[in-house]
Amino acid sequence: MAKKIIIIGGSAAGPKAAAKARRMDESAEITMFQKGPDLSMASCGYPYFVGGFFDDRNKLLCTPTGVVRDPKFYWNAKGISAKVNTEVTKIDTANKKIEFLDLLSNEKGSQEYDKLIITTGATANMPPIPGTDFEGITTLQSM
Repeated sequence: MAKKIIIIGGSAAGPKAAAKARRMDESAEITMFQKGPDLSMASCGYPYFVGGFFDDRNKLLCTPTGVVRDPKFYWNAKGISAKVNTEVTKIDTANKKIEFLDLLSNEKGSQEYDKLIITTGATANMPPIPGTDFEGITTLQSM
């Protein structure tokens, strides 16, 4: 029976974990859940986008050859199911099951797992520097 691996988070670490899981187990059933609409956003490119070095936001979502890393890409390239706009609302570790909500349709669901990987990232911490409360000052977490 194929091992079921669930990954919560799909920005940077999630896709890396999914790809590593695929290399470690070719038969695993891998599902990645991402609350937002985008997968594998190249956050290291944010300063260049904000700075005007390029104006096509999709460049932050593409492979070096220009292919957008969307759910279809992950399925076709790696056999990984990716659910975007889907929030994991509960983790039941005793029964190895998650519950989720499709944020576009409001449809609820659940899925069992053998392995759970949480890659939800971090929250920016604004340092106590004078002026950080001025209008126009913000942290950059996503695009």
